[in-house]
Amino acid sequence: MNISILFTIIFLIFYLILTIITIKERRSSKVAYGDDNNKKLIKAIRAHANFFEFTVFFIISSFLLEILDANQIYVLFVNIVFLLGRISHAYSMLKEKIIFRMIGMMATLVSYAINCIYLLYLYVQYFNQLD
Repeated sequence: MNISILFTIIFLIFYLILTIITIKERRSSKVAYGDDNNKKLIKAIRAHANFFEFTVFFIISSFLLEILDANQIYVLFVNIVFLLGRISHAYSMLKEKIIFRMIGMMATLVSYAINCIYLLYLYVQYFNQLD
């Protein structure tokens, strides 16, 4: 679980950075609630929310992989890919660079898919050992 804990800390730091960006945009836009149809504020809010929406289940899957004794190199690699994907996606949301959004979503979705497959494999292996 050491890798998952380390990356959870990194994800939390990045989430705090996105929170600060959103707060700064709210202050400069003088919008306390909602988005007031302010394009920059909407982008900051969505970058912040999107990061959270995808990261929670990824963190859970990472911890589950480690609990089920997944290959540690794999866990490290998939966390790095996911983190780079989330950074790329957030950057694209804030700076309107569509290529980074595509790269970010591909990295995110591939990380999700292979974690799901690996978890399913380890789940089957675990219960086959019980028989």
